[in-house]
Amino acid sequence: MASMEHEDLAECPAAAYLRQQPENLVVNGYRNWVAGLAHSDQRYWDAAWAAHARALGPIDGQVALDAMAELIRQLGACATCPLRFYKPGAGHLCRDECLVLGMVSGAQHGDEDLLVQSARLLTCSDTCIEVIERASAYAGILFGHSQRLAPIPLSAIADIDMRSVFSGSPASGSLH
Repeated sequence: MASMEHEDLAECPAAAYLRQQPENLVVNGYRNWVAGLAHSDQRYWDAAWAAHARALGPIDGQVALDAMAELIRQLGACATCPLRFYKPGAGHLCRDECLVLGMVSGAQHGDEDLLVQSARLLTCSDTCIEVIERASAYAGILFGHSQRLAPIPLSAIADIDMRSVFSGSPASGSLH
């Protein structure tokens, strides 16, 4: 279901993006949850919960994390290939992390094209709607707590998809 990306010490442009709290919450929530599944390690889930609790409060943090877990479960059931992810805290973004950000940002900004295209690139078309529903639920919880992601242009998702086809998007872990 998932694949962990390699860690590189050089800072890439994603590092500045990941310093924004909403984006960091989404990406490291995704990374920690998937890493917990991939490694059967409660510490990753605890880290995801702690970050969400700090940002949203303990009750709403748990509600948000439950929504993220449901999104990841649905992705695991219908992803077209193993879910990829970087090690939590890495200053890079892999294709799948960008697509998760695309879904959440699209849902928060009412950009249906971005939301749907990001979901389609992660899933088979038959289950795309379930992934969209779960991503939208998570996005709504964050939005309700002023954790609004920056808008992402649809062209960026198309570029990410094209680059991943050519590069193979290396991974330090995966889960499927």
